[in-house]
Amino acid sequence: MINEYLYDGTFEGLLTCIFYCYSSRTEVKITKTKNYLPNLISSPIEIVTEIDKFNRVYSSIRDKLSYTTLKTIYYLYLSDVNNIETLIYKYIKLCYNYGNNINLAKNNEIISLVDKYYRKVSLESHRFTGFVRFKKIKDQLYYSTIEPDHNILPIISTHFIERFSDQNFIIHDLKREIALFYNKNNSIITELSKDETKNLLNYSNDEFESLWKTFYNSINIKERENSKLQKMHMPTRYWHNLTEIK
Repeated sequence: MINEYLYDGTFEGLLTCIFYCYSSRTEVKITKTKNYLPNLISSPIEIVTEIDKFNRVYSSIRDKLSYTTLKTIYYLYLSDVNNIETLIYKYIKLCYNYGNNINLAKNNEIISLVDKYYRKVSLESHRFTGFVRFKKIKDQLYYSTIEPDHNILPIISTHFIERFSDQNFIIHDLKREIALFYNKNNSIITELSKDETKNLLNYSNDEFESLWKTFYNSINIKERENSKLQKMHMPTRYWHNLTEIK
């Protein structure tokens, strides 16, 4: 028998869910409510997010395990991998049962998958600190689009806020229809549909885009072109959002 728990899709909701299902003696499956497929065999258990329960689990992982374990869990949560929540649940149970030394057990299937997905999210977030291209769409406002494989916007936001602290900008994840808004003082990640950006883009100009193309052409030495190496460091699936490639 499998007990399926549903949560609202937030990190707070996930840790609340883990609080309630941790002591379950049956197999556990955790699913976002929006991804749940009804069936006639079982009835899901819907978990409402409770910040006090979230704080208890968060603090316990950080203090009894480690900050590194907490970071790993958060990166896994941001990955676009099917059934990742159930893997997180199993990973947390392993860590509490065996301590952080369990991470050294590379032949363990759960640890192997955790390492694999953590590296994917970490690598992509690192890549995108260099893949974001802004263009000026209004006076004092810059806009960029990205379509990463994973939900890395919460990870890369600090990098761009620190680097462009004196600018107003938006980084729009078209795939998930969310965006980072920054106004020189405050930042927020919120929902932003593709349709909602049409009014913004009506005011766009090519000034910033031309600057990127000029920069790219100036450093591109034809005799040293290496398309294989370029694709290794800048996968072609990201190219349509890169100004200089266009």
